[in-house]
Amino acid sequence: MRWWIAIVCLLACPAWADEPLTLVGAGGEPVTVLPAPEQTVLLHFWATWCPTCGDDIAALQRAAASCPVERLRVVLVDVDEGEAEIARFVERYGIELPLLRDPEGKVFREVGGRGLPMNLVWSKGERTTDISPRSEAEWRKHLDALGCGASS
Repeated sequence: MRWWIAIVCLLACPAWADEPLTLVGAGGEPVTVLPAPEQTVLLHFWATWCPTCGDDIAALQRAAASCPVERLRVVLVDVDEGEAEIARFVERYGIELPLLRDPEGKVFREVGGRGLPMNLVWSKGERTTDISPRSEAEWRKHLDALGCGASS
């Protein structure tokens, strides 16, 4: 009977929160993402075709500018698009945040992604997701709650 439990878990259990995620860097190299022990990572999943993503990322970038990376690392993750499309988008919106790609959307689906833009907040062995977009003020409040604020 125990083999049934294993099969059910393989089909229905979420990924363990302390396992690294592998995405793709600018040069096509695999990049492993895993938060440091006292750090929170916010992976912001997006796509160039998303009508709200450009303004959302711009607001996130402004809000995250003062976040100490040792407490909160913000990384953009493009889902299932080519480098040329991404480059045009990055130039258009002046994006300077770290950027990774999820070429086939595998990681996005693995973490429960269903719509874009989506955030994966990851710290201390725990992963949660939420949908954005947010205004800059909403991003600041959210990032402060995640450890960006000086009083955190």
